[in-house]
Amino acid sequence: MTRGQFCLLLTALLDGLPEGTDCTYPDVTKESEAYSAITSLYLAGLLEETAGETFAPGQYAAREWVADILVRLASCLSGTEQTRVEVLGSEVASGATSESGAVRSENELLRRDEIAVILVRLAGRGETLDEDALFFTGNIPEDMDMDSWAWAYVTDALTEGAVETAEPGVHRLYGWLYAAWDDGTIMRDMDYGVWIFGLDGRYTTGSDELDEYLAQALEESGANDLPEQEEALAAVYLYIKENFEYLVMAEDMTTEDVGTTGWEYARALRFFQNGGGTCYGYSATFGILARLLGETAYIVAGQVNQFYGPHSWVIIPEDGIDWIYDVELEDTRSERHGDLELFHIQNYTIYNYWYEPDW
Repeated sequence: MTRGQFCLLLTALLDGLPEGTDCTYPDVTKESEAYSAITSLYLAGLLEETAGETFAPGQYAAREWVADILVRLASCLSGTEQTRVEVLGSEVASGATSESGAVRSENELLRRDEIAVILVRLAGRGETLDEDALFFTGNIPEDMDMDSWAWAYVTDALTEGAVETAEPGVHRLYGWLYAAWDDGTIMRDMDYGVWIFGLDGRYTTGSDELDEYLAQALEESGANDLPEQEEALAAVYLYIKENFEYLVMAEDMTTEDVGTTGWEYARALRFFQNGGGTCYGYSATFGILARLLGETAYIVAGQVNQFYGPHSWVIIPEDGIDWIYDVELEDTRSERHGDLELFHIQNYTIYNYWYEPDW
């Protein structure tokens, strides 16, 4: 981060700075984005008095330079605020605010994540960060996760306004699914409804390979970019219909007993591996993807009343209605009967088929 950028962020945190239009540094012109910020900090006595010398706003901020500003700021304060900023300045100078916790050089350039730590602590929030609430803001950068040393500070710095406790229930975040307790903390290592959450709080099937396939499907279908549930569901439904085919492999020759569960993950994994499968693979794959999108999706082993043949589909209850989603039947029967639409339908006779769920 450059000196000019740091000055912009610092002035956004500080109240009551003097305003001026005459900057003493010859290399800081009025066209500079940081002109007003640098001028205000100089007039407040927070920048070194080097009249006639250059400021180098495009130069990267070094540890000694930032620590010096904090020392000057502390001298303008009193009481506990003065002590807090003095301690912060001392820790910046020593490297205690860095990932390693030790300074290598006074001229060491500060990384962006350490600057986030400094600014959040300067704002007085460093001791009270609610990591669970910050996680559920959805603002963790793509190149960070909860194992990154400064992720909470960076996320706090990126979050506008107060950080609120998450609503209880499931949340679509970071391309996956998580859940919050009533107090806003992350559910971990437990079953919750139709979902299983791992130690990291993420919904998981228990198979790393299947989880990777599912994440890829959400990305390739575009569902991750669709905040509306019905649109996201439609995207994965269409993705399955257009990218997989009806296949009867040797391991899929058997049917599942009506009303049984526990077969879904194995069927979905083979469906991805083989590029298709039977109705059980279609329904398992769509149902698990629907769960990843936050839907209470039931994957049904049932039968249809044309000769009471075994069949599988997905049910998602909504407003007291058990809505049916049958991507396999829509995919395989459309050529015979014309374009079928079996996405979000109520149970009814369709070409002599009647769904008989038992779940």
